[in-house]
Amino acid sequence: MTSQSLINNETIMQVKSVLQKFQKGYIDKDIDNIDSYMNDLFIKDDKIITIGTSRSEWCIGLEECKGLIESDWKYWGNLVINYENAKINSEGNTAWFLTDCTISWDSEDDFDEWCEDLVADYFEEKGRYINYNQFSKMAMLNLKLALIIKSSQGNKGKNIPFPIRLSGTLIKTNDKWLINKLHFSVPMSRYPEWRVDNDNIDSLKYYNQIVQRMSKLSKEHNNQSCECIRELLNTLKENYLNKKLDILDTVKNLFAAYEDIYIVDPNEIPVAIGIEDIQKMIQIQREKWDDMELNIKEAITNIEGDTANIITNGMFKKCSTSDQLLQKEWNNIKKTLQKEGKGEDKLFQAQKQIAYALKELSFGKESMWEFRFDAMAVKENDTWKFHNIQFTYPSLYVLEGNYDMIPLLNHNVDEQ
Repeated sequence: MTSQSLINNETIMQVKSVLQKFQKGYIDKDIDNIDSYMNDLFIKDDKIITIGTSRSEWCIGLEECKGLIESDWKYWGNLVINYENAKINSEGNTAWFLTDCTISWDSEDDFDEWCEDLVADYFEEKGRYINYNQFSKMAMLNLKLALIIKSSQGNKGKNIPFPIRLSGTLIKTNDKWLINKLHFSVPMSRYPEWRVDNDNIDSLKYYNQIVQRMSKLSKEHNNQSCECIRELLNTLKENYLNKKLDILDTVKNLFAAYEDIYIVDPNEIPVAIGIEDIQKMIQIQREKWDDMELNIKEAITNIEGDTANIITNGMFKKCSTSDQLLQKEWNNIKKTLQKEGKGEDKLFQAQKQIAYALKELSFGKESMWEFRFDAMAVKENDTWKFHNIQFTYPSLYVLEGNYDMIPLLNHNVDEQ
């Protein structure tokens, strides 16, 4: 790999300034000023995309993006964006960023109401999980209640920080950087609890709706140049999880020759930056995912010069026997109880590991779940290669995440 990076210090400062203004909107929450806010920060394009944390939040166009932000200001908690330590890259008139955020709620009433809604999902007639089998519902509720109890201890449900990740792209128009894509996500400890399940008739409802919307938009806006991007996505689909292929060869075939290429995993682990960390990340992912279905034909591609932003979704599949799962978790629990740290924290971690194991057992030998895929590709010797790829899981609630608050970016940003 080359020693070069796609970094421009002037652009980094300018993008940070945009993110600071974006943050201010989430502090002020001035609904009356939202039109001015959108005009100042966002590109006026019907291809602009904002992906929220939940399964249904794929917002296409400026008005839908505005609707999501307005909803956040009205109903979400206090979002804090770590824009000063954001990882920012750029090429030509395109810039992209990745950063950690936290969200917290001020009032006990909001948290209490949220907990009541969570429990209602399992028992009410129109609950999200009402069609899951009884074992799955019991295991999932057990895990959820453990997380709620732990999260509320000592704080009475107030000012509890939850991890959020934010990434996005900006386009320079008339010498001004404007946002044209945002992607909010919640890092999770393990696999997401929303699965494709024959017992759950709604398990593919939002997924199929999003695929249809992507297909419509890609047909309207993707051009002939996007065919090369589809070839890159096909190579990713065929090679990325193929255990028979050498990981280093896979990285070299997929990624551009820059020292700061990176992969973002949906679990709460730091971003893998550089070829060595990326190899380790792919090894981890090959162990936890058996197969990947990626919607390539429907992918939305926005090409600007020698950069291409790619957004789509897909399905992961994992097969494992109950004995394999139990033995793995049993070993993990032993490590947890024997490691250094506070006894209270270790006991809760062990309890959570047992709850996760029971939840996974409830889904049976084969399990499938949806993911979102977000990537930036750049041209290298007239060939499209990835600069970064990001996998995220849609969540039903921020509570699905882990609260160890492991930073996504744990490197010195001055050394980007």
